[in-house]
Amino acid sequence: MAQGNSEPRERTVQQGRPLQLVQQDETTGEWKLGEEAMAALTRIKAPIAVISVCGRARTGKSYILNQLLGTSAGFEVAASYRPCTKGLWMWSQPIRRTALDGSNYYLVLLDTEGIDAYNQTTQDGVSLFSLAVLLSSLFVFNQMGGIDEAALDRLALVTELTRRIRVRSSGGPGGSGAGRGSSGGSGGGWGAGGGGDAATNGAAGNGKAKGKGDKGPKGDKGAGARADEAPVLEDVSALAEFTPSFMWLLRDFYYDLEADGVRQSPRDYLETALMPTAGKGPAVEAKNMIRESIKALFPDRDCATLVRPVSDEAALRALGSLPQEQLRPEFVQGVERLTATLHARAQPKRLGTQLLTGPLLAGLAVAYVKAINTGAVPTIASAWHSVAEAECRAACYAAEDAYRDAFNPNTPPDEQALSEEHARALAAADRAFKERAVGDPGLQARFAQRYVAACGLAFEAVRERRLAAAAEALERQLQELASQLHAEARGADMDFARIAASVEAGISGVVRSTVGTARWPRLLNFCHAQYAALGCDLAERQAAAAAFEAQRRELEGRAQAAEFDRLRRDNEDLQAKLAAATRRADEAVAAREALALSGAAGKGGRKGGGWDDEPRRAVGCFGF
Repeated sequence: MAQGNSEPRERTVQQGRPLQLVQQDETTGEWKLGEEAMAALTRIKAPIAVISVCGRARTGKSYILNQLLGTSAGFEVAASYRPCTKGLWMWSQPIRRTALDGSNYYLVLLDTEGIDAYNQTTQDGVSLFSLAVLLSSLFVFNQMGGIDEAALDRLALVTELTRRIRVRSSGGPGGSGAGRGSSGGSGGGWGAGGGGDAATNGAAGNGKAKGKGDKGPKGDKGAGARADEAPVLEDVSALAEFTPSFMWLLRDFYYDLEADGVRQSPRDYLETALMPTAGKGPAVEAKNMIRESIKALFPDRDCATLVRPVSDEAALRALGSLPQEQLRPEFVQGVERLTATLHARAQPKRLGTQLLTGPLLAGLAVAYVKAINTGAVPTIASAWHSVAEAECRAACYAAEDAYRDAFNPNTPPDEQALSEEHARALAAADRAFKERAVGDPGLQARFAQRYVAACGLAFEAVRERRLAAAAEALERQLQELASQLHAEARGADMDFARIAASVEAGISGVVRSTVGTARWPRLLNFCHAQYAALGCDLAERQAAAAAFEAQRRELEGRAQAAEFDRLRRDNEDLQAKLAAATRRADEAVAAREALALSGAAGKGGRKGGGWDDEPRRAVGCFGF
C-alpha cells in the first residue's frame, strides 16, 4: 500500500486539540454529535483518512494516537480505573499527507471510549464500536496480551455489529423494518442488546446463549441474540466492502511467534488464531461465529505486537510522560514500526468508488447517529444516499453561486455575446457542481437538471433586462436623432441630399454608441421611417413653397393686370382728352378760319382789322 508523507507534526500538535465528536446524553441516553468537531470535520474539503483506536478501557489507546501525532500532549492518558475517553474524540487538526500520485489527503485520528468501561452498557459499547468501524478507514483494535479465547470473547461485538448494520434496507436478515427492541433479536435493530454477552457467556462454558439484554438508550429492553440468529455470512461479505482495514494491536506481548519450530509473523499469528476450533455445542459455535465474522467483516486485516514498555509499574502508569530513554529499546522500535505501518495503511476512506471528504464523512456520521438513536438498523446505502442527496443539493447551490459569480453583468446586450457568456458561466457552474456532487449518475443528473434550469431562468432574466435596457437606450438616442433631423430639415436650403447626409451621420453616431445585432432591424426601420417622414415633410414644404410661389405669381399677375388696366384706362382717358382737345383745336382752327374768311369778306366795310383779332385773343392755339 502506498505511503504518503505527513507535514511536520510539531506544528500540527500546537494547533490541534481533542474535540468530542460523539457523546451520549446522560439524561436521554441518546448519542449526539459535537458541533465543534463536526465543524472541524466539514472544513476538510480534501479526501480524508481516519484512524480510530478501539479496545478495552485503560489499555493505552490514547498513547498510540499520541505516538501518531508525535507528542505526549495530545489525547489524555491516565492510569486510573476511570476511563479518560467518553464517546468518540477527534484531533481537531488533521495531518496533511501526500500520496505517491502527488494528490493531497488528510489524516484524522479518533480516540474511542473503552468498550468495557465500568459505567458503560453493552448497548453503548456496540454503538461506539459500530460508529468507529463505520467512520474509519483504518480500525485499530488495541488489546493487552495475546489472542486467546477471552480476547475473542471481547470481540464478540463484531458479531453483534454484523447483526446491526446493513448495506441495503431491502433483503437479508435485520432489514430496515426492524426497530428498537424487536422481540427475539430477529430484527437486529439497535434496541436488541446482549448479543455480545450471549456469545461471551456461551464461550465461558455455561452452554447458554442468554436472551436477556441490556437496556437501550431510552430504557427499551432489548431482546438477546440467540445462537440460531447468527449473521448470514453472505450479508457480512457485502458489508465487508464498506468496512475499514483492520489492525489487531497486541500490547505487552511476550509470546514467541513460532509454530512447529517455524517463526511466524504477527499476521500469521492472527490468521492462526482465527481458524475455527473443533468441537460442537453453543459455546464452540459462538466462538467460531466470532472468528468467521471477524474474517468476513475485515478481509483486509493485519496484526502488530508491542512488548511491555517498562518493567516498573509506577513508571508504566506515567507512560505518556516518560522520555524515550527510559523505555525499552524494543518497545521504542516497535512503536516506530507501528506508526509507520499505520500511516502507510491509513488510506483515504472510500464508500464504494467514492472518496470521502470531511463534509461527506460528517454527513454519514449524522445519518448513522440518527439511525442508532431511532433504533433503526443503520443502512449504509440509505445513509450514503441521504448524504449524497444533501451534497448534490449543496453542489447545486454552489453551481448556481458559481454561475452568478462567473456571469459578467456588463456583457454587451447582444444575443450572441449574451449566449456565449451564458455558456461560459454555465461551464463554471458545471465545474463547481462536479467538484462537490457525489452519488450515482442518476442522482447527480437529477440535481444537474435543477441548477441548469435555475441558471437558464437567471440567464433569461438577465438577458431580458440587458436587451430591454439596450432597446430603451437605443430608443432614446433615436428620438434625439429624429428631433435633430426634423429640426435640420426645416432649414431653408435643405434638400433631400442634405437630409440623406444628416440621416447617415446620425445613424453612424448611434451605431458607435450602441452594440448588439438587435439594433440593426430597429435602425433599418428608423431609417425607413425617417426617410419617409423627412421626404414627405420636404415634399410638403416644397409643394407649399411652389403653391406660395404660384400664388405670389398669380397675385403679382393680377396686380400687373390691374395696373395695366389702370394704365390702359388712364391712356384711354388721356386719349379721350387728347381727342377732345384735338377736336376743340380743330374746331378752333376751323372757327378761326371761318372768322378769317368772314373777315376777309368784310374788309370793304371795315378797315383796320380790329374786329378780326378779337377771336385769337379769346382762345389759344389748341382751343384751351
